[in-house]
Amino acid sequence: MKRIYNILLLGSFIFLVIFLIRQEYIVPTVIHPWYMFFSFLLLFAGFYSSTLSWRTALASHGIKCSRSEALISHGQSVFAKYIPGKIWVILGRAGYISNDKKELKNNAFISLKEQLIYLWAGFLISCIPTIIFYGIQWISILVALTIAGLSLFLFIKPVHTLLLSLIHRITRKSLDIPLVKFTASFPMIGAVLLIWICWTAGFYLFMLALSTELTPIMMFAFPLSVSFGLLAVILPGGLGLREGIIIGYLVLAGLDIENASTISIMNRFWFICGELFIFLLASLVRVMSKKRA
Repeated sequence: MKRIYNILLLGSFIFLVIFLIRQEYIVPTVIHPWYMFFSFLLLFAGFYSSTLSWRTALASHGIKCSRSEALISHGQSVFAKYIPGKIWVILGRAGYISNDKKELKNNAFISLKEQLIYLWAGFLISCIPTIIFYGIQWISILVALTIAGLSLFLFIKPVHTLLLSLIHRITRKSLDIPLVKFTASFPMIGAVLLIWICWTAGFYLFMLALSTELTPIMMFAFPLSVSFGLLAVILPGGLGLREGIIIGYLVLAGLDIENASTISIMNRFWFICGELFIFLLASLVRVMSKKRA
């Protein structure tokens, strides 16, 4: 049922875009084709870097994983993010390289830790320029509070323990969320930052290909939208929320609502192309590795 739900959800989004294009509400025109070309190269580079980040996370915990195994486990589970709950992304790639339940639990724990660092880094990248550009406004206050709270929760043990205890008292459920040791996580942080640099720069080139009324500060709408999309547990892939954040951010930065809407919606399809790329690459590598065996 969940699979049918996700197919219908994505299908309805695609038909919405087709309808808007036909009604000329969204008529994307590529002004600079070369910018678009290089934006896709950076998009694909970011997705490939995400497999290296997963491998780095495993290696930092003493688990050996080949590049092909990291690519297959990560790439073939990329569309699991569209299942509500986000847990299947974490379990999917962990399950591929696990031989038993004990290994699965350990690898899932590492997978979750890497995802938390990925989330933290996304907010961190967008936090500083947002605060500098917008000053004291609701969006900069929200981002600052989010990154401060996330940093305290992930890296400070007393805060981490206190919040988990409060969640347990309120929900009567225990959450096994890992405490991240900052200095020990430098390799993972570096690998995750490479993903965000590729994607953020790629998003800026993507915008330049569609519009001329841009400033560099607008590129940080992307990491901000993806990070908030990850926090939206019940929304598959952050559908709707990511688009809304990008529109709001770009409009506040001075872009007109029509161009902001076009960039926001077409960005979803740009990013899905990246997901499709890493999924197909992982599938190809898996087929080739079976033939070699």
